[in-house]
Amino acid sequence: MNAGQPVDQKAGNDFTDFYKLKPLIMEEIVIQTPARLHFGLIDLHGGLGRIDGGIGLALKEPRTVISAKRSRNCEASCPMEPAFEARLGTAIQAVCKHYEFPGAAVAVAERARPHSGLGSASQTLVGAGIAVCALHGLSPGAREIAGLVGRGGTSGIGIGAIQQGGFILDGGHRFRRGEGSKFGYSPSSASVGVPPPPILTRYDFPAWDVLIAVPQGEGASGDRERDLFEEACPVPAGDVEKMCRILLSQMLPAVLEADLETFGAAMEAFQGYGFKVFEAETQGPLVATCAEFLRANGGAGVGMSSWGPTLYAFGHDLSALREKADNWLASRGGGEVILTKANNEGYRRL
Repeated sequence: MNAGQPVDQKAGNDFTDFYKLKPLIMEEIVIQTPARLHFGLIDLHGGLGRIDGGIGLALKEPRTVISAKRSRNCEASCPMEPAFEARLGTAIQAVCKHYEFPGAAVAVAERARPHSGLGSASQTLVGAGIAVCALHGLSPGAREIAGLVGRGGTSGIGIGAIQQGGFILDGGHRFRRGEGSKFGYSPSSASVGVPPPPILTRYDFPAWDVLIAVPQGEGASGDRERDLFEEACPVPAGDVEKMCRILLSQMLPAVLEADLETFGAAMEAFQGYGFKVFEAETQGPLVATCAEFLRANGGAGVGMSSWGPTLYAFGHDLSALREKADNWLASRGGGEVILTKANNEGYRRL
């Protein structure tokens, strides 16, 4: 596969080769889905009749690992977050009802930290749907499953990360233009009935190190997230225009040319406009101080994923920064540091 291959030329992970060798109906299947970074929503102004849109990146680590077994009932297990089991069970029921399966028993063995900016809800719910379908020899796309389980009402980055990995640009939603439109500024959890956005393009991401630092804190979710959207929007049209110019004239070419310096500068500039500024302001001073620490110690393109508190930095070799960040967080209440790379393939069977 060539770096820069557009999305419509890259096949998804549909288990086709696997089913040539195995029976179509299996007793159990285990898959992993990648976490994702969400770099920012592009257009929360909406003056051109479209809203949302975003860019992001699939990661090799952390990951979500899900097993699905055949069952007469719909069963959900998520030991690391029991409160999530009801939501997972509802998603399994929706998938089984749509495809007329009798049921499935789904268990989450690993999961990225929830409400931290890593997309754990989409990775788990959409991943569970994919696993249940694979039990019965079906391989619908992640976008189709997302529509069934209520994901993608704002961002398509998590969906693209699951399906194909890489650096992803999604096209957002029609805004106040008839059926299938969004009529307000809202997160996915409050955008019932809105179809997932189209993926405009995805590119293989360079083999740079990606450092993930998660200070103490929690991103917005539920009612609080909905209220924050209403408070911050619409963002100025001028901010949207500047973000689009940075994206098209700097960031995308830098990904294709593996130009770390330009990519880092573009990412830093992109984070300075629009809704991302508001997202950053919802976090406490520890997150901002940690971001400055990463910049001062060799991290390029430092930013915050979604509502945070997850921060990221890019570089050719960030092993020294990983150790420094571990010590820095440990002296300030703790946290988590992960040194990883981009996932350029999406979900896969284990």
